[in-house]
Amino acid sequence: MKPRQMIILLLVMALIDDLISLCFPVNFQFQGYSFVPHFCFITLMLLIYERGWLDRVLISGFCGVLTDLFFSGTLPVYFIIYAGLGYLSGIFNKAMEEDSRIRFFSLFVLVLLLDLIPFLVNLVFQSMNVSFMTWFMHHELLTLTLHGALILMMMYILDVLKRFALIRQHRKQLDQRKKYVKMKTQK
Repeated sequence: MKPRQMIILLLVMALIDDLISLCFPVNFQFQGYSFVPHFCFITLMLLIYERGWLDRVLISGFCGVLTDLFFSGTLPVYFIIYAGLGYLSGIFNKAMEEDSRIRFFSLFVLVLLLDLIPFLVNLVFQSMNVSFMTWFMHHELLTLTLHGALILMMMYILDVLKRFALIRQHRKQLDQRKKYVKMKTQK
């Protein structure tokens, strides 16, 4: 995918995240069930897992800075988390390219880690007095369920886009061959 297309897709997904958070705010009192959207993160991890480790860290770190600046207001936190998870996303990239189940489960674990790391940090610094089971049942269970479906949907969409780009490239090559043959026969 071209960088311009990747940036536009990530911005659209970030806006969808923000719109869902605005329409269905997260209940931090843990009295009801909540859904924390990570559409942009999932799309980011699907786009960068096949790149080199430095590209993964830089691109995901940049998205983490944007998340910190525009959505969360905690400047270094999401930069560090996104960069670390971006690095982890490509550890099994050969297996992820060959088997979509491994890609699904690795992305599922990354989404879990994206929520688990801030929870554990808040638990260590005692800024939150909620048990793990309460947090998991009220926030994470619904989040993981809906994100499992989202991961499958985004994997399908991005695979279709890759196939479309491959077909388009193949057609361009055929057209160039036809032009070359035509030029050669005219001489």
